[in-house]
Amino acid sequence: MYHCFFRDLGVCLPFTQFECDFLNFVNSVPCQLHPNSWGFLRAFQVLCTVLGIEVSLPVFLHFYQLKVSVPPYGILSLSGSRDGGLFTLYSQSYKNFKQEFFRVALVDVDPLEDGAFYFGGLPRFPFYWCPRPSRFHEVGQVKLTTSEAAAIGNLAALPRPLDCKLVLSLANLAHRERGLESEYPVFWWFVRV
Repeated sequence: MYHCFFRDLGVCLPFTQFECDFLNFVNSVPCQLHPNSWGFLRAFQVLCTVLGIEVSLPVFLHFYQLKVSVPPYGILSLSGSRDGGLFTLYSQSYKNFKQEFFRVALVDVDPLEDGAFYFGGLPRFPFYWCPRPSRFHEVGQVKLTTSEAAAIGNLAALPRPLDCKLVLSLANLAHRERGLESEYPVFWWFVRV
């Protein structure tokens, strides 16, 4: 793992179900995903929570596509889909983030008893570098529920791109919607509907 995930982006262990679902969907270990992409994942979760929208992988996938850098490193990056992403980059330059690597090791853990990294004895997400991540372009092949289609419509109506740092800063506020209302007046209407 990279320190900036925790320091800058508010990533916590154990990962949320949404984060585990995403890592499984793209067949990627956590450190294979670029920090700005982790910023998009985290900001999406915060924004959905603030707006009262269910955090859903198909909804997130509608707004993003996956790009794979050239081997041997294979760092994965998310970029906006054809319809555009939801957020600005957290940082224009995340140089040297790889120098802040640390290892999270499970010591004397019984996979059948640990719920943080295992579910039913199986890993909740890939633990080792994956040479063949799963690319995707939007949510085309995924069947959407009525609520997911409505969530996409609501999120698409927002003024985009939203400031990733601003959205992430709302994670620990008691009245999160006020931070959005002051920066984006359209949220005054949205959070009251």
